[in-house]
Amino acid sequence: MLLPRLLGYFQDAPKPIIKSEHIERFESKKSLTEEKESKKKSYAKKYVAPACRFNPNEYLLNDWLALGVSRKQGQSIVNFIERGIHSNEELEKIYVMPAEVFSLIKDSTFYPLIMENEKYEVDTLIQVELLDINLASKEDLIQLKGIGEFYAKQIIKYREELGGYIFIEQLLEVWKMRLETYQMVIPQITINRLNIKKININTCTIEVLKKHPYLDYYQSNSLIKMRAQREKFSKLIEVLDSKLINEEEFDRIFPYLSL
Repeated sequence: MLLPRLLGYFQDAPKPIIKSEHIERFESKKSLTEEKESKKKSYAKKYVAPACRFNPNEYLLNDWLALGVSRKQGQSIVNFIERGIHSNEELEKIYVMPAEVFSLIKDSTFYPLIMENEKYEVDTLIQVELLDINLASKEDLIQLKGIGEFYAKQIIKYREELGGYIFIEQLLEVWKMRLETYQMVIPQITINRLNIKKININTCTIEVLKKHPYLDYYQSNSLIKMRAQREKFSKLIEVLDSKLINEEEFDRIFPYLSL
């Protein structure tokens, strides 16, 4: 009776059975991991510095695309610059301009000289006290040329939903805002970004997230589930791990998030 047991002990252990569904699950998980890593790397390294110095006023859509911005971002930049800009300060204020792109191009830009009559107009405009739309009351806004009670209420309503304006161009997202009204208002206003209300993605609820104009229920739910799986977010860029949030959407919501 002892011999069979000893023989059984020294025999090779039975080989595990690997089923096709196991292989498919492994390959799927591996592919998903590689996709997420590639997504992070592309976000961090996709932008390209300009080959030479350039005047942003002369850049066409394809020129901006060559720097790595998306087609939608590039078209928005072209539309904004169409009226003419004269400094990097104005360029940086473009809402859809990624911070990484601005950092790459800021030392390569140059701008046309302002003629004497234009300089006089600019100097005169600077002397006018600009209204901070992040601090303005309804009564303050109504005093602006082109803004009545309706727009004043909508500007404040959207400001509260956002947590504050980061860029002047966000006024175009205000309900029923017309381009003519927007163009009339922008020379009269400014933005103070010091008191922007941010959402702590490590402590907030799904109700808080989904109320923000730049996140829907499904994106918010995705972030809450990701947080539960990893206990907490270590870096804001981890938000890009969500399959429901692309790079352009991340650029928009990023200034409103914190850890």
